Amino acid sequence: MRRAIAGAFVIPGLLLMLAVSGCQSKSEKLVFQANDTAKKALKSSPEDRVKMFDEARGELHQAVQLDPKNLDAWKLLAQLDEVTGHMDDAGHDYMQASALDPTDQKLMQKARMYRAIQQIVDNANNALGQIKSGDTAGGMASLKDALLATHSTALRDKVTVVLAQALPLVAAQGDDQVKNKQYADAVKTYDQAVRGYILLAEAQNKHSLDPASDAVLHSANEAANSAGTPDATFRLLNDVLTFDPDNKTANLELAQVYLRRSPPDYDTAADLEERGGAPDAEVKKLRDEAKKQKRHHRG
Repeated sequence: MRRAIAGAFVIPGLLLMLAVSGCQSKSEKLVFQANDTAKKALKSSPEDRVKMFDEARGELHQAVQLDPKNLDAWKLLAQLDEVTGHMDDAGHDYMQASALDPTDQKLMQKARMYRAIQQIVDNANNALGQIKSGDTAGGMASLKDALLATHSTALRDKVTVVLAQALPLVAAQGDDQVKNKQYADAVKTYDQAVRGYILLAEAQNKHSLDPASDAVLHSANEAANSAGTPDATFRLLNDVLTFDPDNKTANLELAQVYLRRSPPDYDTAADLEERGGAPDAEVKKLRDEAKKQKRHHRG
């Protein structure tokens, strides 16, 4: 993943630290060239800077191809990749540099950090595999753990991409369970999907759920009703409305839960349907039923 180049980027003085000799290898010369190119880039316009940093990266890639043990090439390449947003490449570069100089604690710390990042990404991908194999609860739990372990926007973005891929798969598993009349299991699976949509919205700093969650909420409610447990989605729907109070689908589906109770709670259902944008005639009908119910109780 690539991000904008940081304006406060400082190229370390590798050129000054390298011993100049008349018998430099081609790889060493390329490191000097790359360092000079990067320094000149700092004095250039933002547009030219991007091109010059890419040019320096190209020179360093040539350097490490010619001499995979060129420590300075790996170190400068790691820093350039990091600052230009080539995070996967930066992780690889720091690990190569650290392997060449295990005594450099800064390199070691960077390498460890990127190993930890890679582990989180691997865990997220493994969680997707779990979900595909049918272990919905385990996979979703692993994805939640991966998100909680993220400490940067770039890493969080990677995990949320995997989460977004997983949610339709979870919902599809719920659909399959409904087809097989495994309604109670379907409710649990849909619950996992909806909570995943809440998790995704939180990770993306959004205050409303992805519209794709609407169909899942309805399916969960229908599965609960078919299972003979219409209250099974009560907590889920309330949790959705706690996160997203204006969610029309959650309001309408929760209204159905109240209507399926014995006796039906017409008053609360009317309030929920009104918030959910139901037609005025439907809301009025429910309020009329509520009045009849109250008169009946008084009588």
